[in-house]
Amino acid sequence: MLTAVERVLILKGADLLSDVGPRHLLGLANVAREVEIFKGDTIYTEEDPADALYMVVEGRVRLSTGDRMMSEVGPGEAFGTWSLVDDSARGHRAECTQDGLTLALHRDEFYDVAAGDLPLLQEVVRALAKRLRALVAERPEEARVESEGVEEPEAQAKAETVAAPVEAAPPTAGATLSAAAVGGPIPEKDLPATAPEPLAPPGENASPEPPEPPEPANPPKSQ
Repeated sequence: MLTAVERVLILKGADLLSDVGPRHLLGLANVAREVEIFKGDTIYTEEDPADALYMVVEGRVRLSTGDRMMSEVGPGEAFGTWSLVDDSARGHRAECTQDGLTLALHRDEFYDVAAGDLPLLQEVVRALAKRLRALVAERPEEARVESEGVEEPEAQAKAETVAAPVEAAPPTAGATLSAAAVGGPIPEKDLPATAPEPLAPPGENASPEPPEPPEPANPPKSQ
């Protein structure tokens, strides 16, 4: 039976948990389960859902895909790490090659603890981002490329043919005032067609006023 301190030290060997402080790891250590393994046992297959991270305490485990062996892990090493953030199929097989003991941390129990421990979750996300950057740098051909917002040329042309052009709504007075308040550009439809004439300086008239007509010399007498 492992003590709480031993479990904390073992969990710290996982790369996703390596930067997590002992106090935060203690909560995970309390929910981790000890699982004995025996030579020849299959811990999980390629099709099994990823539900737990395993830390090898004693013994050895071989990881393989089909007929190709990927690696073999021993004491202090982790396998199935992605299960903490991905619940898809394992994609590889784990078989025990030497009797021993593992410490299993199930994803659901991990999130139960992390939900009340924000620093723990932040450290895991930071470690995950670091691991993804390393994967892209070392094996860019295996990195997942998201094509969100990018359409195939044929699909894009079809969409342009089907969709009718939509005329932009004229800017409102409120939009014009908002743009002027923040110093932004005024919508084109609110601009005058021609530039206004400059105002005359104070004291000067832009154009002279016409003179008043002279009064008649002999105004007509009233009858």
